[in-house]
Amino acid sequence: MRDQNEFMRKMYDLLSLAKANDSRITKRQVSDFCGDLGLTESQLKLVYDFLDEHNVEVAGHSRKKRAAAGGFLASEGNLPPDEAEDRFSTEDSKYLSLYRRELRGRKEMTPEERECLYVRLTGGDEGAIHPVIESHLKRVVTLAGKYKNRGVPLEDLIQEGNLALITAVDMMCGNDSVKDVRKELDRTVRARLIELADSRAEDRGLENTIVAKTNLIHEATKALAEEQGRLATVSELAEYTKMTEEEIQIYIDLSLEEIKVTREGGTV
Repeated sequence: MRDQNEFMRKMYDLLSLAKANDSRITKRQVSDFCGDLGLTESQLKLVYDFLDEHNVEVAGHSRKKRAAAGGFLASEGNLPPDEAEDRFSTEDSKYLSLYRRELRGRKEMTPEERECLYVRLTGGDEGAIHPVIESHLKRVVTLAGKYKNRGVPLEDLIQEGNLALITAVDMMCGNDSVKDVRKELDRTVRARLIELADSRAEDRGLENTIVAKTNLIHEATKALAEEQGRLATVSELAEYTKMTEEEIQIYIDLSLEEIKVTREGGTV
C-alpha cells in the first residue's frame, strides 16, 4: 500500500503544479513530471482523468463529465475548502442518486467469481482490472458513508475513494504477493478516506486536528480489529495511519485509555 500512497502524493504534487498554472497543463508536462514512475499509456490516462476530476484542463485530453473507468462521480467544479461543506446542492444530490441507482442495477458477483477475478488480476491479466474495479464500487460507497460527517462532502469521498481503488487495482495487476485482494482494496480505500477527512480538519486549525487525529486512530483500530480479529499494535496503527509510533502513543495518552492497543505481553 505504500507504493499506492506515494503515487497519490505524486498526483497531488502534480495537481498543485497545474493549479499554479491557471489549472492548465500539457500532456508533455504530465509525462515529464511522472517520468520517474514509468507509467504505461493506460496509467497516464488515469492521471489525466484525475486532473480532469479536479477541474484541471489537460491540453489534448478530452474532458468528461464522468470518468469512464468505474463510472465514478465528477463534480461540476471544485469549491474552496471553506465552502465545500455547503456544496451539497440539488445538482450534487441528483448525481449521487443516479450513481447509486446505477450501482444497484449492476449484477452482483458470486464469491467464486470474485476470487477467480482476483487470481487473474494478481496473475497479470489486464482484462481483470476493470471487472475488479466494478465489483468494488458499491463497497467504496459504503466505506465513504462512514466518513461523511467529517467535513467532506459524500461525493468527494466517493470520488477520492474510487481514485484510490482504481490506482490500487492497477498496481495489483501482476503482483502475486497480494494474498487477499478484497481486504487490501478495503484497506487502501479506508486509508485514503481517513487521509482526506484528516487533511480537511487540518485546514480548520490545531484543535480540530487533534480531534481528527484521535478519530483517525479510533477508526484505524476498528478497521484493523475487523481485519485481524484482535487489537492492533502501535506499530500497526502507525503503518495504517502514516503517523509515527511516537505520535500514536501521544494520542493514546490523550484519549485517557479510550484507545486500546496491544503489545507483546498484553493490552495497554
